[in-house]
Amino acid sequence: MTREHEPVRLGGDSARKETGLSNQPSLDRCSSLLPEPDVPNRPSLRGCSARSTESGSWKRPLLGSSCSGRAAKRPALQQQKHLYLVVDDWERGYSIRKVGEDDDAGLDAPPLVRIEAQHGYFWSFAAHGSKIFAMCPWESSPGIPVFDTETLGVAVCPYPQSRNSVRYYKPVYASAGDRLVAFAFPYLDVLGPQPPPGADAAKQPWSWASVEPLAPFASSLVSGYALHPDGRTVFMSVKGWKPNSNGTGSIRGQRNSTFALDTESLEWSYLGEWLLPFKGRADYDRELDAWVGLCLYKEGVGHACCCDVPAPAAAGCQTTMPAWKLGKDLLFDVESRTHMGATLVYMGDSRFCLVKCRKADDPTDRSLRVVNMASFELKYDKEGELRTAKHRAYGSVSYQIAHECVDLTTNPVAFWM
Repeated sequence: MTREHEPVRLGGDSARKETGLSNQPSLDRCSSLLPEPDVPNRPSLRGCSARSTESGSWKRPLLGSSCSGRAAKRPALQQQKHLYLVVDDWERGYSIRKVGEDDDAGLDAPPLVRIEAQHGYFWSFAAHGSKIFAMCPWESSPGIPVFDTETLGVAVCPYPQSRNSVRYYKPVYASAGDRLVAFAFPYLDVLGPQPPPGADAAKQPWSWASVEPLAPFASSLVSGYALHPDGRTVFMSVKGWKPNSNGTGSIRGQRNSTFALDTESLEWSYLGEWLLPFKGRADYDRELDAWVGLCLYKEGVGHACCCDVPAPAAAGCQTTMPAWKLGKDLLFDVESRTHMGATLVYMGDSRFCLVKCRKADDPTDRSLRVVNMASFELKYDKEGELRTAKHRAYGSVSYQIAHECVDLTTNPVAFWM
């Protein structure tokens, strides 16, 4: 069910699609069905296991040796993509830089574009298709500035209902097909397709729809999330939570759970007491046939990891954690004196770009930031271990930060589009 809120509206069918599983719990009944585990399901680093389609798996076995010689078909060639980096080097907003291989953009290199917006956190930006959304513009702004990396045009998107929530709750943004999901507790809004240009644009405004009922957990407690390869289901893991006694929202507790949101039917499903092994976003890689991201757990900090992909939530609940594997190679050292943060960007075809931000070597230069980027492939070796290969420098950017309070450096904001 959707609840429209003024002044914008979103058309489209929000009814549940027929799946043959009419007893699949919707969110309003989901909270009463959540089991209270005696012991939180804390997975250990373990090897892979073959998955049977009868138990709700997504495709063939993923992380075992059987997949080493079975490469999936590559997708058709698409328009060339580039790496875009958002940096805090402007008093009135942000700069977006387009970075190429072996580029070294110094302090005097001009940015691709500058966007006026409030300075806040790395989660103030969302990527959707070829567009970058600055989700926290100035109070006086009529809407959200949207920069299109293909046309180099700037548009204005209306505000979602969660506009003010992002100041207090860390949001989750997920792009699924032609829709953008914005989850900032307690609201979950879905942005519909942008109307085509022309006279009919006024009749079909770009708009958000709010999803009801509300999610049973706070967006700030989401530890990891990933878009299912079906293109419509977003998996979210919630670490250290428990439902509120009044049935709305959540507070910190001992629960570690995973839910799935169907972005077409706009309904939540509870999957089980387990966590995706990722910190933040993970991406599906076709050749590995697995989700890949940075590891959530302390023993895996600085490493990539991959995880089997469960069946979509509509096919039944995934009651146990999928098999996952920790990468062997250390990508960055969090103990380094100059290290500030890192982001793993998926480039397609098992290729990734690690974006690392560090302080200046000179401790007296407190405002200088250096962002180093390097691309590599993730493959299984002969022993079935997940390893990096074909490393390649992808340039660096140095700049002076404009605001001390901004944490874009702890989690560099970068997009491949």
